[in-house]
Amino acid sequence: MKKPEPQVGLVIRYDFLWSHERERGFEGGVKDRPCVIVTAIVRGAGGLTEVLLAPITHSPPREGAVAIAIPPRVGRHLGLDEERSFIIADESNSVAWEDAGIVPAEPGKRWAYGRIPQALYEQLRAAMLDLHSKRKLRIGRRS
Repeated sequence: MKKPEPQVGLVIRYDFLWSHERERGFEGGVKDRPCVIVTAIVRGAGGLTEVLLAPITHSPPREGAVAIAIPPRVGRHLGLDEERSFIIADESNSVAWEDAGIVPAEPGKRWAYGRIPQALYEQLRAAMLDLHSKRKLRIGRRS
């Protein structure tokens, strides 16, 4: 099973590090979770690809958070469980595509959950661009 090339809208599994965990000194996320690839940029002479990830969670968004509910049909398409899920737009991690924290969605079966529909991706992208312009997008850079 080969790791795919990063594509915007692809949902992968990653040990996402929340800002409150980073503030408490954690260097890695507490658990692996589905995350949406928002951007994939090739940087430097060596061609290292960096991806920007938005986390998916069951937890209802905290007050003031910017989140997008995943429609149940999309959740089923991705193979997520039946609980309501949200893409959190105001938290992100920027990581190298080769980061060891990116793991198969189902070891031995599939690398990724699949892709979110273009309209849902555009909604996420627009929300994150708006947050970035207002300096309200929290980006955790991981090495």
